[in-house]
Amino acid sequence: LLQSRWCGPRVTLSSMWWVYQGVGFTVVLAAATAEWQYQRFWKQIAAAGNPAEIGFTRLLFLLCLLFDRERMHLVASICDTQLPKLIRVPVLWVVSTVMGCDLSEVKGALDSFPTIGDFFSRELREGSRQIDAAPGAVVSPADARVLAAGCVSNLNARVAQVQVKGTTFSLPGLLGTDPFIDLPKDRELMYFALHLGPGDYHRFHAPASFTVESGRRFSGEGLPVSPLVTGRANDVFSVNERVVLSGSWSGGRMHLVAVGAAHVRGIFLEFDPHLAKAMAGSGAPTDGAYYLDGRVTTAELPKGAGGVTASSGSMMGGFRLGSAVVCVFEVPVGSMWKVKVGERVKVGQQILSSCE
Repeated sequence: LLQSRWCGPRVTLSSMWWVYQGVGFTVVLAAATAEWQYQRFWKQIAAAGNPAEIGFTRLLFLLCLLFDRERMHLVASICDTQLPKLIRVPVLWVVSTVMGCDLSEVKGALDSFPTIGDFFSRELREGSRQIDAAPGAVVSPADARVLAAGCVSNLNARVAQVQVKGTTFSLPGLLGTDPFIDLPKDRELMYFALHLGPGDYHRFHAPASFTVESGRRFSGEGLPVSPLVTGRANDVFSVNERVVLSGSWSGGRMHLVAVGAAHVRGIFLEFDPHLAKAMAGSGAPTDGAYYLDGRVTTAELPKGAGGVTASSGSMMGGFRLGSAVVCVFEVPVGSMWKVKVGERVKVGQQILSSCE
């Protein structure tokens, strides 16, 4: 009586065999479905001409499944949910503590931020950053870590995404144009890539006295841009949502790229009303995925306006969650880097010294 009451049903080898068979069949079916989806997706990209020039690997495909636009809309909704004033301070204090934010330099009290997204895109107190005013200097547009920096030496270049890990992305695919075309003989083409960590100040600034002539917004996914991801998968920057600002500075042409992550509506501009409105983007999945269908929103400043000039270190826009910044620019031959890959930089810190 005690045995029948307390021991429960007996597990036999036969019943365990069926369990193993069921688990094995489920795993095989899931793997086969994922492989079929991968092949189907890759054929779609190839048929569209692969406008972002990505190397579509299984790892990148898996990331796109996990962090596609539809799922990132949920993250965006949470990020933009209004916090009741009663709980704003404790919630944002916990967020800032976990993320490692420096609250001493935040402009405004914690209860002045109605959402987590507003807190991520916070402004700094006046005088928190010093802008290097050296002639011909290119300064850091963000508080970030340098992922890669180097010279572009050919057309259709693939450049380092995370230099120490060896991952790459297509520069023309990222920008939608090849910046090496028509490069003057007395100029070199340089670039650097920065990653803004969760606790960093999430605004981006002009890397020089930058005259912006046009902007382009590329629809894409919301893949994480942390080095844990970008150091393992190629072309993450080219797959993600991004805004490309193109124009000139004293050294030649310049392109500043704000790469979003996690929050599909998370990139905003503030330095020019016309571009800010045109580049706002609805964030809807119907906007398309640039790496898949080549769709892009383009805005040019009115002809004859001469562009909009942002002074070196002036605030241009920001991110509501997760981000990276890529800057591509022409410099006189012989210009010198002032930072190393892996180094942390602040807004206004000199990145490169032009020899002019």
